[in-house]
Amino acid sequence: MTLLLAAACNSTPPPTPATAPGKINMKAARRMVGTENNVRVDAEIYGEDMRQGSSIAIKYEITNQRSTPILVADLIAQSNYDPDTRTVTIDVGSEIPGEEYLPRLISIPSGERRTFNAGAGINIHMPANSPWTPKPRALQLRVNFLGDPAPFAMLVGIPERAVRDKKLADDLFTKWVERNETVTTNALPMRWQDTRSSGMDDSVPARRRRGPG
Repeated sequence: MTLLLAAACNSTPPPTPATAPGKINMKAARRMVGTENNVRVDAEIYGEDMRQGSSIAIKYEITNQRSTPILVADLIAQSNYDPDTRTVTIDVGSEIPGEEYLPRLISIPSGERRTFNAGAGINIHMPANSPWTPKPRALQLRVNFLGDPAPFAMLVGIPERAVRDKKLADDLFTKWVERNETVTTNALPMRWQDTRSSGMDDSVPARRRRGPG
């Protein structure tokens, strides 16, 4: 699984349970909230700027309001960009398993919540030096989870970050895709800092220099 192999070598740490769950500041201005499928996500974003190759620090809390447990894959958060909405989405977990490697799954029992800290790398594919490329101006969090834990019990709480088992990955592929569900938060305004312009905010047009005289 290329995603997990990249995760093993990536300097950005994967989501880890916080030592003190339930400490999201509900009054913080840089907070994101989403509730879907009886699962709630609260998140705090540290900072108001984004730049290519940088990392965004996120603290998020997943509350399971269902009558059954849910599972979240222990993977590094991934980023993607939608130029139509100019929104960067940070994906937690994965909507598909690996081709060969399978990740550890974290269980959140019914009525309980888990708090995680993560660093999400901003890697956006945009044409270099293109004046017509819309720059990002917002960020949201999307949490992927498995709503039916039964088929994946062998991966819950395993000591390894991932296990290599191609046959198991093949067997679980369809079940994983069918049982994957998501919660997407609201989008927070962010400033895009273009490193090519010495850190200046791309959303602010540069003033034209006057000629001699």
